[in-house]
Amino acid sequence: MSTENTSHCNDCDMSFPQREGDGPCSKCVKLAAHPRDSADYADIATWDQCVMCGITRRNNMHPTVQGDSRIITCGSTLCKAAIPGIPQAQESRPATHNVPRTVTDLSALTRQRFKRFNHGATSTLQTQTLLQHERGGGEPGEVIVMVAWQVRIKKALASEFGQGAKGWAASVLLQDVKAQLTEQVSIVWQQRRGAPLLSEHVSIRWAGNKMPVPNSLSLTVGEFYAVHSSTDNSAIYVENVPSAWKSLAAVHKRKGGFMALELYIDSESWAESVDGDIAASLLGSKKRSIAEPAALSAAKRPRALHSMLNQSNMRLRSEFRPSGLSGPAPVVSRTRTTLKRMDCIVDPRTGDMQFESSFAGDFETTPSFLSDNGQSYVVKRFYRLTEDSENTAPNTLPFTVDEHLVQIQAEAMRIGLGQWFMNAFFQHARNRNVTAIDFNIAFTDAFLAEEIESPSPASGIPQITAESPGITWLVEPKRSTSVEHFSYTLVHKSRKRDLRSSTIYAFAHFVWGHSNQTMIFADLQGTPALVGRKDGLVLFDPMTHTVGGNSGIGDFGLEGINSFIRDHSCGDVCNRLALDEVAPLIFDTSSNEEQEEEQDNSPSPGDTDSANGEGEDSVD
Repeated sequence: MSTENTSHCNDCDMSFPQREGDGPCSKCVKLAAHPRDSADYADIATWDQCVMCGITRRNNMHPTVQGDSRIITCGSTLCKAAIPGIPQAQESRPATHNVPRTVTDLSALTRQRFKRFNHGATSTLQTQTLLQHERGGGEPGEVIVMVAWQVRIKKALASEFGQGAKGWAASVLLQDVKAQLTEQVSIVWQQRRGAPLLSEHVSIRWAGNKMPVPNSLSLTVGEFYAVHSSTDNSAIYVENVPSAWKSLAAVHKRKGGFMALELYIDSESWAESVDGDIAASLLGSKKRSIAEPAALSAAKRPRALHSMLNQSNMRLRSEFRPSGLSGPAPVVSRTRTTLKRMDCIVDPRTGDMQFESSFAGDFETTPSFLSDNGQSYVVKRFYRLTEDSENTAPNTLPFTVDEHLVQIQAEAMRIGLGQWFMNAFFQHARNRNVTAIDFNIAFTDAFLAEEIESPSPASGIPQITAESPGITWLVEPKRSTSVEHFSYTLVHKSRKRDLRSSTIYAFAHFVWGHSNQTMIFADLQGTPALVGRKDGLVLFDPMTHTVGGNSGIGDFGLEGINSFIRDHSCGDVCNRLALDEVAPLIFDTSSNEEQEEEQDNSPSPGDTDSANGEGEDSVD
């Protein structure tokens, strides 16, 4: 059996008898860091190099003269002793390369370094973070399931992208595990393929390329393991362990459990998504401040927005009535306590919205809180409303509470209105007997929560009084951190071809027609989750562009509408629903004029409530 000669440097074709390790020698490593035509390269090339160990440095090399020869060494005892005719007793240099000769010298140098530098923490990870890592992302005492993984592309395992095993708490969502593993694999993937790997290009499978039980991918790690370790499924999934993991599996099966999984990479969908649209989407995702103009002047309107004759017999028409933001929406008050919950109620016929207030309970001052029924939530608020507004001091806001209330209500309205349009979209598909569509898509549940007694530290306000109300939060159920984007603020190109993506692109097209050409949805993004007990997608944080440009933060008005008309291309679902016929991507001014006239002649939601004798409670 041959062994590699570690004393030889292939870059300079030199051998160094006392050299330890392999690869390029010290001098070649230093030269490789600079271009050949640079001054640094020329300077390093003149440095002396130890003929025994290969070390090179600008100064303090030791020449030894033997007859007519001049031999250069680093000065260590080992290197000089290796030269014939040099007695070791005469040497006063250390026996090893470039280290202090005694423990005393080493200690002195160490103390000196401590005096010179004010060293901070040696890790950016705090104790709580390290404990979370040890607990697999869960709570103390929680069951840990060991997850071993390999990478598969098409029919073969791809060992070049790594493999590994880690324990995860039973309460962690499987989609979060996939997101973290994808991020880890993406490092090598990007080095080899030139673009990052996203979670949407990866799916979870069991060892041997076995598909999981249907509708189990949105479960927690513990639930996923329980489903596949049942009596009927255990032999197919849990007991199917590759030889590489058998010893590890034997240990952890007796503890919290063991799963041998694969990350299946859809290389074809990844290749389709890698084009200029990625850069364009990032450039186009900037939100507009509410202080910017809401609409373009007539002279600057994009050419794609042009008038046409009204063909009402061919168009999608609805009783949808768009509303702008003139102030806080009406709230029907019922009770008050520490936290006042406000739900956005959407009229099923017209899409009109109002907020209904009810008792909710106490509120924890953390990024998430736990309700009485055990459901985990996350809370959100704005930290700036314009590009130039930032918090300047603790317990201060760069805007008023009323200004924030208007915009946070707009966020809740967009979510409620999004589900209203989604319901109409699915009904339109059923009316046309279209079944090749992903019905497992929904907008997130959400409500508003106003602090009404004492402010939380995260609210940014010092106190709550009758004249100074508390901050209002947007509250959503806690979901996976894995996010898939389908459009951006001003970029709407249909880059993906799978059924779910085609359904969402068609939904965005449908909204344009069903809103009577007054609105489009932008920045559509979602997380994998159960929708009606099936693996689906929950959309959140949408944006809207409206003719009036007044639907909230990020509404670019006609510019935003034009970006959709410019970018959208109909796919399979659009064609099945005949959206190019019933919702043509052209701007019909006559239909908008008719709608504006209808709105002028109809009572507002607030007037209707007053007429019915219901009291209004305006939120300050």
